[in-house]
Amino acid sequence: MSRSSCTKDIPYEILVRGVTLSQSEKYIKENSDRVFHVPGGYKIKGMNLIGSDKIPVGVKGKDLIFQFIKPCFGLFVLKIVDAQDEIDKLKKEFP
Repeated sequence: MSRSSCTKDIPYEILVRGVTLSQSEKYIKENSDRVFHVPGGYKIKGMNLIGSDKIPVGVKGKDLIFQFIKPCFGLFVLKIVDAQDEIDKLKKEFP
């Protein structure tokens, strides 16, 4: 059985905190070279993304920028640096 990861298991940077869904999507679009829209439950580095069917995940160089909802803490925009493996997965699953 595979285990889900948690944010504490992965090095990340918080870019923005305490924003709305529309503010986070705007931030991701303005700060990314390319944006993919993934369904709720999509996993990045084993972390399940919570949300609807169009969660924005941005790519900037080799970095990922995405919204992450942490129950009881709110919505954050996170960045994972050097995430080429995840970028390749996105390109394959969402051409």
